[in-house]
Amino acid sequence: MFRLPLLICTLTVLVLPEALVAESTRHICFSRDGGVWIANLDGTGARKIFTGDDPAISPDGARIAYTETGKGKETIRHIAVIEVSSGKKAVFRNLPSDNAYGPLWSPDGEHLLFNIFTENRWRLGLIGVDGTGFQFIPPPPAVTQDIFSPAWATDGKGIYAQDMTNIYQIDLDGKTLAQWKISGALSNADMNSSDRIVPSDDGKTFLVDADLNEEGNIKSWEGPPPAVFLFDVSAGKGRQVSPSKVYAWDPCWLNPQEYLFTSTTDGRHFGIYKTSLSGEKPRLIINNASSVTVSAR
Repeated sequence: MFRLPLLICTLTVLVLPEALVAESTRHICFSRDGGVWIANLDGTGARKIFTGDDPAISPDGARIAYTETGKGKETIRHIAVIEVSSGKKAVFRNLPSDNAYGPLWSPDGEHLLFNIFTENRWRLGLIGVDGTGFQFIPPPPAVTQDIFSPAWATDGKGIYAQDMTNIYQIDLDGKTLAQWKISGALSNADMNSSDRIVPSDDGKTFLVDADLNEEGNIKSWEGPPPAVFLFDVSAGKGRQVSPSKVYAWDPCWLNPQEYLFTSTTDGRHFGIYKTSLSGEKPRLIINNASSVTVSAR
C-alpha cells in the first residue's frame, strides 16, 4: 500500500514585547480640512470621524473631545464629546458661556479642562465627561487678565497654564505650586495664546512650543518661527529640541524619547512630523494635517 510521507510541522508562536503590543493599539487624532480624523500610530489607516475643531483623543482612544463651532457671524463655540465607534455625541451647552474651546482629557479620562470666555476674560473651566459638575479653576494670584494653554499635570491633581508672561503650575483650587517667568525659562522665545504645554509621563519635564525671537526662513509665514522646547520642571529651564530652521508647534508625546508636531515648509501646507529629543531629522507621517493628539493606550 502506498503511503504518503509524514510531514512534521513546527508552529512558531511570535510573542511581541509588551511595549510593541501597546503601541499597536494606540491611535492618533488630528485636524484636516475642517474635519477630525483618526489614524494608526504610524499614520496609516486614516479616516474622517466628523466635522469639528481642536480634537483631543481620550486616554483609552474610545472618545474624542472637540470644539463645536456654530455658524454665523457671532462666535459660538461649545465643548463636545463623540464616541469613535458609535458616532454618538454630547454637546455641553450648559456652560456659563457660549464661547469655550480646546478640551483636554484628564489622565483618568473622567474630566475635561478647557478655555472659557466669561466676564470679558479668558478663564479655565473643568467639567465631567458626562456634562456635569462644571467649575472654574481659579487663576493664580499673579494673573490679572487672561490665562491660556491649560494642561493636566501627570497625576491629574493639578494643571499647567500660562499668561504670556509666566508659566504656572497650580492645583485645582488655583493655589500656585510653581511659577516661571517665560523670558528667563525659554531662551530667545516668547509664548502666545495658542501655544501648547504637554507634560511627560513621569512629570519631570514638559514639551512646550514658543515663538523664537528671530527672523524665519519662510517668506509667506506671518510672524516669528515657532519651535518646540523641553522644559525641566525642577531646573525651571527649557531647551530647544526641535531642529534648527524647522517650524515646529503643537507638540505631542509619542513615547519618552519621541514626539509628534505640526510643521510646514512653505507656510501654507501643514503636516504632522515625528522626531526624537536628540534632534534627529523629522519624518513626515501624515500630510495635510495638524493639531495631533495621541491616545495613551
